[in-house]
Amino acid sequence: MRIFKLAAVALVLMGSVKLAVSAKDPTVLPTPVMRAVTPETVKAGETATVSGEFLDKSRVADLFLTNAQGDVKVEILEQSDSAIKFRVPAKAASGRYNLLVLLVDIEPKLIEEPARLTVE
Repeated sequence: MRIFKLAAVALVLMGSVKLAVSAKDPTVLPTPVMRAVTPETVKAGETATVSGEFLDKSRVADLFLTNAQGDVKVEILEQSDSAIKFRVPAKAASGRYNLLVLLVDIEPKLIEEPARLTVE
């Protein structure tokens, strides 16, 4: 009788492990990190490149310049895992901006990055 109980417990444990393994866990995707902008100072309408990690289209949907007055969407010209080349809009006001990234996700999120750009 004791062997029957042990076998039953073992079957229950194996079944629960199999269910846990087959359950679909949401995959945690890496967060984009923007480290530096080249050149650091541009005129409105010019291009710049931000370098970092996890910047490809599977993680970054859009890129914005942001400051205390608001956000300005930039045009992405080229995009890879380690860099994004973008054009600063001609309507962008002079000033210092942080970069703001819109993540590709089930619930899209905006993340303000430490990389900065000055528009003349």
